[in-house]
Formats: sequence, structure tokens, C-alpha cells
Amino acid sequence: MTRSETEKDFAALEYMRRARMTFGTRICEASATIDQDVLEDLRLDSMYEFAEFYFTMDAMGFTGPDDISIIANMHDQRIEDLLKNERAMRHRKLRKDRLLDAIFTADVRPRLEQFWRDAPGSLDQSNLARFLLPQMSAETTRKLIVASTKAGFLTRTNTIYGPVVVASTGVMEKIFGACLREMRLAIAAL
Repeated sequence: MTRSETEKDFAALEYMRRARMTFGTRICEASATIDQDVLEDLRLDSMYEFAEFYFTMDAMGFTGPDDISIIANMHDQRIEDLLKNERAMRHRKLRKDRLLDAIFTADVRPRLEQFWRDAPGSLDQSNLARFLLPQMSAETTRKLIVASTKAGFLTRTNTIYGPVVVASTGVMEKIFGACLREMRLAIAAL
């Protein structure tokens, strides 16, 4: 007996849910600390999107000294498209002022590009928050940066200019990618 299309749809939905739960479990298991406050932050739903950002950059091969300009341009175009689409903004519960804060303005770009050129993959905390503003608040990003650093997923470096620069250690991208692949293979087998 073959499964109906609806049964397959529900099975796919279950695999998607399971992938997120598995990610949460594995990210906590990989943590360098067992501090419960850190693990609680790592279990936030936003951690999935946080790791997805780093996974996407890694999967797309953005490691060159000039790649940050490409990433920032794509991001800004996405923000501009959202700003022109009131319905999409409402659907995603985004306000115009929040989206405007996410744009890489001319006064912000030099710092973004310099930190990346100095060490590809490095972003200062405020610019990482800018990239993630459509998905989460700047405070949530800050909280995840702190937890991810304590867990060993990010490094944080204070600069002489003031901003704190973060870079991934590669752990969360691997975990995210493994969960995504397992989900994709399970769905493909339906």
C-alpha cells in the first residue's frame, strides 16, 4: 500500500520539526560548557536562524576578502524589497524602522569591509545583528553571540577601535548542515 500525498506531506512536516529539535539537541551536546544559562540560550528558536546564517555563508563559499560586499549588497536588496512590500512586512511582523536599521549605510560599510578583509568571516557584533535583524532583534543576536562564544562556536575579539569582532569556529555550521542533510534525505525517501 502506498502513502497518500497528504500522508507524505505530514511525514515531511514531521521531518522538518525533527530537524529543528535535533539541531537544538546536537548544538547543546557540542557546547564547550554545561552552564545551564548558556544551554538555555542555545535552545532558543533563534539559534537555528543564527546557525543558518553561518551555514549559508559557508555553503556559498563566501571566504574571499571582497565577498562581504556581495553579501551586504544581497542583504540590502532583500531589505529594500521588503520595504516596498507592506504585505510581506506585516506577514513577517516587521516594522519599517527595524528594516531601515538593517541597511548597510555608507557610514557603516567601511568598517564592515575592513574587518572582513582583515580576517574573512569576521564581523563586528553590530553588523552581524544588522544582517539578522529581519529574523531577530539585535538583543537576541547579542545574547546568541555571548552564548555561542561560551559554547565554543564563535570567537570574540575586542578591537582597539571599540567594536567586538566575532568569527565562527565552524562547529554550528557543521551541525546545521548535518541536520539539514538528514531532513532532506528523509523527505526524498518518502
